Amino acid sequence: MIHFLREALEDSQLVQSFSGVRTVFGLGPEISPSLQALAGAYAYCYAVQLPHKGEVTLLLGRDPRPTGKCVAQALSRGFAAGAQKAGYRLTLIDLGIITTPLAETAVRALEADGGVIITASHNPIEDNGFKFLTGCGPSINGSAPPGALLSASGMSRVIEAVRELADGDGREWQEYMERATTAVIDACLAEIDSERARVKAERAYLDMMGADWGLVPHCLKPLTLGPVLVDPNGGASCGIGARVLEHFGVRAIEVNAELGYPEHGIDTDGIDPASGRHMLLRVSRAAARHGCHFGVAFDYDADRGNLVLPGYDESAIIEPQRVAAFNVALVLARSALEKKAGRDRGPLAIVASDATSLVTHRVATAFGAEVFVVETGEINVVSKMHALREAGYDVPVGVEGANGGTIFESATCRDGLQVALSAAQAESTPAIVEEWLAARRSIIAEERTIPTQPGLVLPALLASIPGIHNVAHKLTAPAMPQGEFKRALERCFTELIWPRLRSHFDTYEFQNFEGLNMVSQRTGDESGAWRVYLRAAEREAFVFVRGSRTEAGVWRMIVDAENAQDFAVLGAAARAMFAAAAEADPKRVEAEKSIS
Repeated sequence: MIHFLREALEDSQLVQSFSGVRTVFGLGPEISPSLQALAGAYAYCYAVQLPHKGEVTLLLGRDPRPTGKCVAQALSRGFAAGAQKAGYRLTLIDLGIITTPLAETAVRALEADGGVIITASHNPIEDNGFKFLTGCGPSINGSAPPGALLSASGMSRVIEAVRELADGDGREWQEYMERATTAVIDACLAEIDSERARVKAERAYLDMMGADWGLVPHCLKPLTLGPVLVDPNGGASCGIGARVLEHFGVRAIEVNAELGYPEHGIDTDGIDPASGRHMLLRVSRAAARHGCHFGVAFDYDADRGNLVLPGYDESAIIEPQRVAAFNVALVLARSALEKKAGRDRGPLAIVASDATSLVTHRVATAFGAEVFVVETGEINVVSKMHALREAGYDVPVGVEGANGGTIFESATCRDGLQVALSAAQAESTPAIVEEWLAARRSIIAEERTIPTQPGLVLPALLASIPGIHNVAHKLTAPAMPQGEFKRALERCFTELIWPRLRSHFDTYEFQNFEGLNMVSQRTGDESGAWRVYLRAAEREAFVFVRGSRTEAGVWRMIVDAENAQDFAVLGAAARAMFAAAAEADPKRVEAEKSIS
């Protein structure tokens, strides 16, 4: 087995990060011996590190990918082997096909000690992977709250343990894996009725959203909101997404809902290679055909939901960063109303990743909310939200990543379904809309009215979000250590680009983000994000650059500005900066590094 593990770890397509483990598993249903060994080793190392008092309960959940069941079996074997090594009694609860937000809620509802969600999220169906979850009570979660992904430090310890396992002779691991027979695993699964556990988790999920949103279930009452087009695309939200929306009074029209059979590309935030048009255009058209107020398309584990308006061209597709700012506006408006009603939960704050557009900062400022910025990564946003609450802040929302993923209130991950619920509620709560428009006047003098007729409210609300000037590029440069390339970026900006920008901006600052904080000195593998932040009077802008953790020389660059003219100038300058850094002589960079 150790040979197969080493083979898996040498795969150039393998991703191992604090966001989870992912690679190409194939179209199944079987997976290769090397991938079985990889999953088994990770589960073993995770299980061995779990604190316990003689017994541990772990949850298993997966999206509908064809290899999911085999990956679950390999992980179960690793869990059972790790439990024997650590000396505790293991109970496994197999929740089957389930969304990531529901699986994370299940950890808390069932008071589990951790678990795993098997998914490759928005990646192609032949990919698969797994994300380990924190548990209730003592755990290896570090700064992460219960029912979230492992913190960066917790996942790093698991990754390192797998590497150490591969570097050894593997005899002890092999022995415990051989003891983890099918009979042993079946005994672990027989302890609890998984179906009852799933029902309990679903009820807890509904209760959580009802409490966070101040909603009561409609049950058999008329569906007064919507209709909304729901496109799960064969993913884990088939059925459950529509049921949850209707539970809160939103009429849902579901399409492409045959579990495990996607009708289009899983990553909807891109171009359809067959038509050359945006993938979401088909969702906009379907929403128009069905007379829906809007549509929402989910990825395969439903932690991402892309919103569209009904229409027949790309103008109906809503930019993810606009959706994120819209969510923040409505959540903070609701918080402001609660504060006026006497429910003061402390100073207001939001958390945003370093790739989040500055328009979200402007919206937060309109409500007097402090913005805390962390490194890109869902668990960084969740952990910072948790830490700020522990410090006495009211943190009702967070935004993660360039895709504008939103983390609402009590949730510990992005939730595409709550994005849809937010949009539906916007049309039915005039007080929240008025609160947002009042706050908006503090940052934009323009008066704006919102139509009250259902079906017209959402487009006007989305248009009320301040202008967004944001673009993302995927670029390549000669392979070199990420720290060296960032130093080249800084040198090229200072020497070549800043002289061009001085007439537009007053100051600039180089910023590096690692984990939950901005750091003055890069550390470790220096793979955290880098930004140059620019300011002029009341205008702000940034250029964000982050290297791929898996592809040498591949970088994502985001240019974001509050002002259209700044954006045009900065966009050209940023591309020139990157090109100049990419052409820098690596030997010169290394020499400068040794001198400094």
